[in-house]
Amino acid sequence: MPKVSIVIPVYNTEKFLVRCLNSVLCQSVPDVEIICVNDGSTDGSLAILQEYAVKDNRVKVISQENKGQSAARNRALRAVNGEYVFFLDSDDFIHSQTLEILLKTAHKSGCSVVSTEKVKIYDGNNPYNADNVSYCVHQKPLEHILSTNIASSSVVWNKLYKADLVKDFLFVEGIYFEDWPWTTCLFAKIKEYASVPYGLYGYNNDNESTMRSSFTVRKINDYATGIRKVQAFFAKSEYSAQWPLVRSKRISASLKMMINKTYHEKNGQPALDKHLFAVLKSLHLAQSFKYGELPTRVLLRIFRIWGRNLVKW
Repeated sequence: MPKVSIVIPVYNTEKFLVRCLNSVLCQSVPDVEIICVNDGSTDGSLAILQEYAVKDNRVKVISQENKGQSAARNRALRAVNGEYVFFLDSDDFIHSQTLEILLKTAHKSGCSVVSTEKVKIYDGNNPYNADNVSYCVHQKPLEHILSTNIASSSVVWNKLYKADLVKDFLFVEGIYFEDWPWTTCLFAKIKEYASVPYGLYGYNNDNESTMRSSFTVRKINDYATGIRKVQAFFAKSEYSAQWPLVRSKRISASLKMMINKTYHEKNGQPALDKHLFAVLKSLHLAQSFKYGELPTRVLLRIFRIWGRNLVKW
């Protein structure tokens, strides 16, 4: 059994893929398997993966037709053999001691999830004394990530997970913004988690992101799908007591993003605006959120969206 299974979904990232793979192959913890799922790439990504698989038998390549990042991660989870799982995006990279530090923190703390607090901040590849790293244990994981302004709380790729916790805990397939529903529900399942105050993850700020591309009807629907999935999860009796906090914090944050993106989008109006109001009505009737829990600025933008379409509708 390898110590860590590194899950890397790959789609058309040939420009960054070599750097990504090199960063995992030079980890100070060599006992890893690297599960790369080629999600229907049309560039040279598959050839790069196959080249690395020939050179190092720790690299395992799975190919599928393009189904999206969630489906690629789910496919990789079904192939995991490691004691722990670490997610890495193929345009990103990690510090040479990332896994060593997270593993030693997991062993010392006894936590099934260990997170790097810094996101999109890379400290460089300076060496750490991994036997003497700082960490903090949080006793109320969900409450902690929802009640504090932690940028790392909604992403999956800055954390080490016990494999038994996540192997059967699958991502919602076919949607953008799949990270936040998964992490929100997962953190409701655990009793504590540990975090380390180091920038161990090299986030690629240059690659075109979903968030910076045009906002569309599909993206509104994908946010709504995530909200409904989370609401259904917290309808279960063992998690229902946490729903008011999730609704007021995480659901409101997702609605804020959805409304703000619609407000600023220049393409496809007024159809995009009209669809937003239809989705908001549906979610409100389903008691997925309360208008009173939305920030005042977001409420004003709802009125402004309505106002700019008053005559058209």
